[in-house]
Amino acid sequence: MKKILILSLAGAFVFASCKKDKTDEPTTGGTAPVSEYTLLKKDTTANDLVVELYAKTETIEVGYAKLYVKVKNFAGDAIENATLAFMPEMDMGNMQHSSPLEQPVFNSNTKMYEGMVVFTMHSGLGDWTLDVDVNGEIVTFPVNVLDSQTGTKYVGSYTGTDAEKYIVTLVKPFDWKVGMNAVSIMVHKKESMMSFPAVDNFTIEMDPQMISMGHGSPNNTSPISVGNGYYEGQVNYTMTGDWRLNFLLMSAGDTIVENAYIDILF
Repeated sequence: MKKILILSLAGAFVFASCKKDKTDEPTTGGTAPVSEYTLLKKDTTANDLVVELYAKTETIEVGYAKLYVKVKNFAGDAIENATLAFMPEMDMGNMQHSSPLEQPVFNSNTKMYEGMVVFTMHSGLGDWTLDVDVNGEIVTFPVNVLDSQTGTKYVGSYTGTDAEKYIVTLVKPFDWKVGMNAVSIMVHKKESMMSFPAVDNFTIEMDPQMISMGHGSPNNTSPISVGNGYYEGQVNYTMTGDWRLNFLLMSAGDTIVENAYIDILF
């Protein structure tokens, strides 16, 4: 009787162990968990490479969007040495333009090429597409860009005193809380309809204000340049609600942009 009980307990332990293994996040070929990413689009090149476009959200909204591309052969093996390039385009009928971006770079942990696009307007104003150049072959993905939530503004275009146009973007992801929060923005200059280089030489002053209550907050740290157009600082939210982050962009002591702002709601 004792032997039967011991065998039963051992079998239960093995079953529980197997069950636990099956509920772990699935992985593919040593890559990051599949559930972390949402497959947005999929296409095939003329040379039979499968190109898959992923994001960490099910939808794309106006503003900063981190995008991931997986390149595979027909056997399902990841291609790790491809040359990739992004080119987003908004077709408004009477005009076409691109937007700020970061070209994709291969990440050996995820087996994906990781890049970024700032979608400056929603798809109700035209049609967004993303060209992905893979080893000289282009696949074109339509991208449906949703408008941002009412009461929020995550990207804005501003004309400076130097007559140049600058794009200021809030960097995602963000998980706001009452108290001190890390805040990151990007600054790009519109060089042409298709070129938006990053700008690193600004000194930035940040002034958070709660619009509905008519007050600011203490102990904020204005964002400073960390390279590639990124500026990082700290913002203190003293309560939940509608916050506006006002930015003053200066260069060599001269104010270039004085009315830039981002609207937060949490």
